[in-house]
Amino acid sequence: MKGVILAAGDGTRLAPLTNNRPKPLVPVLGRPLIEYTLNSFAQVGIRELIIVIGYRGEMIAKEIGDGSRYGVKVSYAPNPHYKGGNGTSIHAARPLLADEAFVLAMADHMIASSLLKKLLDKGEIDDTLCVDRTAKAPPQVKDATKVWVNDAGLITQIGKELEHWNAIDTGVFLFTPRIFPIVADLMEKHNGCCSVTDAVRRLIRQKGMRACDVSGAFWMDVDTLADLQYVERLLRPLKNDRAGRYIPWEVQRQWREKQATMGWFQDI
Repeated sequence: MKGVILAAGDGTRLAPLTNNRPKPLVPVLGRPLIEYTLNSFAQVGIRELIIVIGYRGEMIAKEIGDGSRYGVKVSYAPNPHYKGGNGTSIHAARPLLADEAFVLAMADHMIASSLLKKLLDKGEIDDTLCVDRTAKAPPQVKDATKVWVNDAGLITQIGKELEHWNAIDTGVFLFTPRIFPIVADLMEKHNGCCSVTDAVRRLIRQKGMRACDVSGAFWMDVDTLADLQYVERLLRPLKNDRAGRYIPWEVQRQWREKQATMGWFQDI
């Protein structure tokens, strides 16, 4: 199975850091944001990746290259229409996917390998969204896309505007080829525009969308300067611990409890 990373947006809410570079290359503790996702895919054995690029995409291609230093093989899908919404990036990736299922992630979401492992361990090739029922960190819940999951484990509603919800969209999906005609139709009807959420709403109505509960696995949406500062404050003790610096025992205990869910923590 291939992985798709959406990295085309211009990241205006992270300005001025994105004035001269794309958001996926904004450093988090000295490493480009997208590296954390690349490493997580590699750790669960998804080694064929497609990165959809748009805003300053040539900088991403130059930095990441063919992906060999991360243990993956990277192909690039240019999306000149990225301003029409992130759903257009699924359309841009289609020629490199043929008619096969794929795992989709966002380049501005830090995801641990344990999250991807929970998705793959389900062993079901069906349209699925990874959801978090216990999300509470500001980068997870602020401006979040919310969902309602019914007792059968199916998503029945999705949107930022939901008043009644029981889980948060983590930005990680497993899509089957059923998504492609839906995206194409929405783009045709809306002047080339389509969001992933709009496509999922249509998928829910037509075929259904499963939920995979990944509560407890580490993920963070790095969308604003405040998000970036929060994530760096959260992870910096771990970086210092790996550097052999003194860390209070209470902090060390907390990090030991987190290690099982973070996957790439040893590489920070």
